[in-house]
Amino acid sequence: MVARLIFTALTVCALSASPQAADRIWRSQPLASYLQYLEVQGLRVIYSTSLVTPDLLLTEDPPPGVSVDALREVLRNFELAADAGPGGVWLVVASPGGETTSAASGAVALDEQPLPEIVVSSSVYSIQYQRSGSHTFLERDFAAGLPDVGEETLSVIARVPGIANGGVSSRSNVRGGANNEQLIIFDGLRLYEPYHLKDFHAITSIIDQRAIDGIDFYTAAYQARYGDRMSGVVDIGLRDRPDKIQTELGLSFFTTSLLSTGRFANDKKGDWLVSARRGNLDLITRAVREEYGEPEYHDLFAHFGWEWSDRTSLAFNYLYSRDNIVISQLDASENAVASYRNNIGWFKLETDWTPNVSMSTILSATDISNSRSGQSEIPGIVSGSASDSRSFSLFALKQDWTINASDRWLFRSGFDVKLLDSNYVYDSALTIFSPFDQILDNAPFSQRSVRAKPEGEQYALYAETRWKLTEKLIVDLGFRFDRQTYSVADTNEQRSPRFNLLYRLGSRTELRAGAGRFYQAQEINELQYADGLAEFSPPQVADHFVASLSHRFQNELDLRIEIYQKVYHSLLTRFENVFNPLVLLPELQIDRARIDADRAYVNGAELTLSGSYGEGPAHWWTSYAWSSTEDRVSGQDARRAWDQKHAVQAGISATLGKWDISAAATWHSGWPKTELYLESVPDGAGNPLLVATTSARNSLDYESFHTLDARASRTFQLAHGELEAFIEISNIYNHENQCCLSYSLSVDESGNPLLRSSQDFWLPLV
Repeated sequence: MVARLIFTALTVCALSASPQAADRIWRSQPLASYLQYLEVQGLRVIYSTSLVTPDLLLTEDPPPGVSVDALREVLRNFELAADAGPGGVWLVVASPGGETTSAASGAVALDEQPLPEIVVSSSVYSIQYQRSGSHTFLERDFAAGLPDVGEETLSVIARVPGIANGGVSSRSNVRGGANNEQLIIFDGLRLYEPYHLKDFHAITSIIDQRAIDGIDFYTAAYQARYGDRMSGVVDIGLRDRPDKIQTELGLSFFTTSLLSTGRFANDKKGDWLVSARRGNLDLITRAVREEYGEPEYHDLFAHFGWEWSDRTSLAFNYLYSRDNIVISQLDASENAVASYRNNIGWFKLETDWTPNVSMSTILSATDISNSRSGQSEIPGIVSGSASDSRSFSLFALKQDWTINASDRWLFRSGFDVKLLDSNYVYDSALTIFSPFDQILDNAPFSQRSVRAKPEGEQYALYAETRWKLTEKLIVDLGFRFDRQTYSVADTNEQRSPRFNLLYRLGSRTELRAGAGRFYQAQEINELQYADGLAEFSPPQVADHFVASLSHRFQNELDLRIEIYQKVYHSLLTRFENVFNPLVLLPELQIDRARIDADRAYVNGAELTLSGSYGEGPAHWWTSYAWSSTEDRVSGQDARRAWDQKHAVQAGISATLGKWDISAAATWHSGWPKTELYLESVPDGAGNPLLVATTSARNSLDYESFHTLDARASRTFQLAHGELEAFIEISNIYNHENQCCLSYSLSVDESGNPLLRSSQDFWLPLV
């Protein structure tokens, strides 16, 4: 059971108190502005822009105060209603049984929506977080609650169709891509290495879930303003700061946390948000299994903003994280010590030069230092040690312009300049004993020593335009240019065209299509020195093709069908541990395989169905995804390690009395497997000779993966705040989901060598 206290305090100076709704002139203002005001004041409201369109204007001032009754009275004028959702959320829906306007029915013509607000991209998902820590999955105009197991900001991404994740890492594979192919943005700034335990499967990110408002998650064919990653974009928004001071204390299985947010100055032009967290895993391992080690980590985020005028605002953000880790395998085959530090600060200036011209400028500095050392020792198989120290820093200037020239034409452009430097110091020694030195291009002994200080610049320019060609057709065109100077590759300049299209087939049916070229340069902090590569490789390329069809039925059931293809070129040499990816020191294992793929091909189709049921209501969703993910190596096709042919996701959230309940289930076909074999054969003299072999890489399969996660929460009103109690369970029926194989060497009764294998699993019941 987990408890979180939420305290709310009013500003003591009456002159600085925020005016109530009744004191403001709301007549002729957009309904959406009033709903946003209620959200800032603490009433949690979720609505779809296809229901609450910008043309819906208040004809009279709302009732005084901030209450559900006031919300419902205002919505009634637009033939809308407010239904109770999960976690104390209120959902704006069409009024049942009455005649609804075109907006309330979801049938909003393209000419009724401002051009910047129309979603043209095919593969974009919005995920909105609520104050209680639970979050809501929004696929355009659909909301459904999800359990929030682990309080991890990025874990919700694994619920999206086409995502592969074993449930341990906050890194995911997006539509067949490697897990380092996502661009992660927080309040406009790209984040590098935003993880705790980053060399040990990155089990959590450094971003506090409660400090963010939502995530726009792109999985294909995103616009030209997003660059240098070729599979996905995770664009994280900062939580709104309320007029009243809010302070939250949190204690859970995973973290202890404090968050405070509010506004200051007499006219509320200043705002702040401060969040501090401490991971509890070291306390848990100390109490339960001390031999695991002590993974200690914490992070801090601070935001301070000031509105200089109605058109200009300036903010400063600071993000800090620190890890000190001592970690071991239970069988003592590996042990490691590591420390990580991230220091990130950025100024953000936003200016509206005119009602139709806006500019955003970000000046940032990032400093990251990492160190790790450890040993690997499996008797008769492998013995090795490594010492690794690396650092990375950058100064960056980024500027974006938006020109809304007319109701039919929108233009965006921008640039990004980065000054980078890094430092690598690495030493390792590895001995692989016979006969295991015969597999996967292993060598009996290897030793590496790297001293490198690459430095240079990165430049990026982009331009994109949106045309409304007809009332049914909108087209996005974009072009991006990137350049790196720290690489000696001949292809250090990249040009990327992008295209997206939206066509409304009817009042409830939309067709979207997108295509483009997406480059991913090897970053200055991504040199593969631990695997013996001391030079930067040419940029990778992925060509995206995607089409989607979405339809809303009369009963408000939403259907979405999407097909896609990605073709990779100029792939980076990849290294994988083919028996067991969940090791601590991957370069000190016998199963480290080098993969030099000429190309890779990803094809897939996804179907998502979502809706609501009952007066509560209960919100549900389900999806099915089929995909094929293959590398082409020397003319032969081989599955990638995260290939999952079939995947099914389902979720439901509901309010039962005073409890908010949510559950999410996952099933997918087993991931590829590679096995190790050991046999004795006679040599030329007839003496027994041990020979080690492996199955073809990824030619076998683990058993199917399935799990069920659940959450139940209840909020208690206190004299000076709220107490929220909740329980979350991962893998509720404790299914053993196979993930990997570990091997050890022993002898049989006759004294002959015997290879023993043990099956390892993904997360059990937590």
